[in-house]
Amino acid sequence: MPADNRSSSVAALLPAWQSADFIQETLDCLSAQTHGNFEAIVSVDLCDDDTHDLCLAHAARDRRFRIIKQEQRLGYVGNCNFLLDQAKSDYALFAFHDDILAPTYVSRLAAVLDTRPEVINSYSDVLLTNVDGTEEQWEFDALEGMTSPVERGAAMLRPVRRWWVPNRGLFRLEDVRRINGLKTHGAGEFSSDWPWLFHMSLLGEFARVPETLCFKYYKPGSLSRSWEFTRRQRYEVRAACMRELWNSTLTTEEKVQLAEPTLRLLRENPPGEP
Repeated sequence: MPADNRSSSVAALLPAWQSADFIQETLDCLSAQTHGNFEAIVSVDLCDDDTHDLCLAHAARDRRFRIIKQEQRLGYVGNCNFLLDQAKSDYALFAFHDDILAPTYVSRLAAVLDTRPEVINSYSDVLLTNVDGTEEQWEFDALEGMTSPVERGAAMLRPVRRWWVPNRGLFRLEDVRRINGLKTHGAGEFSSDWPWLFHMSLLGEFARVPETLCFKYYKPGSLSRSWEFTRRQRYEVRAACMRELWNSTLTTEEKVQLAEPTLRLLRENPPGEP
């Protein structure tokens, strides 16, 4: 673990696609980060707008940016996993192309990881602006004070409110590599960050920084807006959590403890018609 905030290296991983109309603000907010040891890796998935050109132009002005253009469509999960493979830092975060981060975002979250070795993911509150201009405050405190991986996992399995907020948090890259990336499941990419975060919660504590440092803006083409949120989709993503449980490094006894509530949730919430 780095000795202090000045030596902790951070990589912002930006999976970009069809975002020419709004990605510049995201690139600018990453350039404005106050953390010293910082880089941004942008993977532009195969698309037909000017996203790649805009990113290249920005990288010409800020040498901390590395831009990679994909020649084949990877999709959200594939692009995120590609970026995870590219990062060589102490900590990393997903900087989504419809998020704007406060200048102190990385430094505030890195300070938590630098001083609390038991924490694997630090994150802030989020202010969401919907397509129609309405706003929502997102906070996630369901795991606060939980030191047991079984307790954390059980909390993440439930339909806990705002479970997705830590997905834009800062995580310990080497530890998180044990998850082997995000994965598709029986419902494709639907909420693929839920099993990812569930597995992460088994590896260490989550720490909320109770400040609004992330500002999310839903766009008409935002991925999550295209999902139907059906019973089958929710069933499949919970089943994917079961897969992550058995692939985790928990003891057999801990896995059995968590398997029981998982199976109960699956039985109580059948998928219905495909």
